[in-house]
Amino acid sequence: MRQSSAEDGAKRLVLALEASSRTYAVAVGDGEEPRAQAAVPRDDPSFRGLSELVSRTLDRAGERFGDIGTIGVDVGPGGLLSIRAAVAYANGLAFALGVKIFPISSLELMAMAAQRAHPGPILGLRRGLGGNTYAALFADGELVDMRHGPPDSVVPAVAGGLARVCVAGTAKDDVEGLLAGVVAEHSGIEDADVAVLYRAARAAAADPERLVPAASPLNEGSRIFHEPEARRHLQRP
Repeated sequence: MRQSSAEDGAKRLVLALEASSRTYAVAVGDGEEPRAQAAVPRDDPSFRGLSELVSRTLDRAGERFGDIGTIGVDVGPGGLLSIRAAVAYANGLAFALGVKIFPISSLELMAMAAQRAHPGPILGLRRGLGGNTYAALFADGELVDMRHGPPDSVVPAVAGGLARVCVAGTAKDDVEGLLAGVVAEHSGIEDADVAVLYRAARAAAADPERLVPAASPLNEGSRIFHEPEARRHLQRP
């Protein structure tokens, strides 16, 4: 792992790691948009690990590991093994570099992408194991509620009673029969986008309270899904 020399100045780069979609994706930069990004399908036999993908992306940007000042990571929900790998890598790299992490859920990333063209409430959905669903409602850029369980239970609990909602992350047909009287339109957003994650992490880098020393994967065992008190004080993962 290459390090920057002391004269390189402050650590200014943002590194974004996304692994909840069908790919492992990396973006890096210090401006409004990533300077370089790359993605590899999860099942690509040529994939040699996140470290190699990050190193290659940094080389493309003409930067070094030691220039990284903030790491943004998609904590899921998504592919269990790929999310765990990305979070573990982010934690290890953050520790090695002495920097902090911006954790964000794939549900929020999809909602952020959808909000560009669809003002109003956004319902983020992700299928889980055993026929269960992760559901999260966002309004005015803030998380309102997040639940996990059978779709015919959690979807009405999160979005029932709304007049209209935009769905991100799954087909509109998956919710039409579950939200009586609610007009549901689909955003066309099916997965998290590493460029959206990069922009979110760059914005968060200016607010130390949004950064953590280590991230945890968001899955069915996460506290927010089992403790009512955690839902009453909703925060980003």
